[in-house]
Amino acid sequence: MLKEKVRAHCEAGENCSRIILQAVAEEYEISLSEDILMVCSGINGGFGIGGMCSGVVAAVMALGLLFEEEEMKGKRIQFLVRAQEKFGGLDCGRLSALGTDCTGVLIDIAEILQEVIEKDA
Repeated sequence: MLKEKVRAHCEAGENCSRIILQAVAEEYEISLSEDILMVCSGINGGFGIGGMCSGVVAAVMALGLLFEEEEMKGKRIQFLVRAQEKFGGLDCGRLSALGTDCTGVLIDIAEILQEVIEKDA
């Protein structure tokens, strides 16, 4: 399951966006270059200013990797609406305040993402 892969990457101390992308790549057998994973450092910490959660951004990026554009757009909306409802916002500051670290938030993101990915599959 995606959330177990996320948990393992959290324990390894990766950044939020890298955790989500690596877990999705492993779960759905997608090849990611190291360059793609390196760009995750640029969006970590809500783009360094507490903006949009990089785990959420990575989840949307993962949808782009998995689906053609039209299907991705619908799944993106489903994911973002469900995440917004779950957390009450999508910014890093709000989400990181939900626990001592982001592990729980990332697991929740993974659960929502997997449900959206596999819906109508």
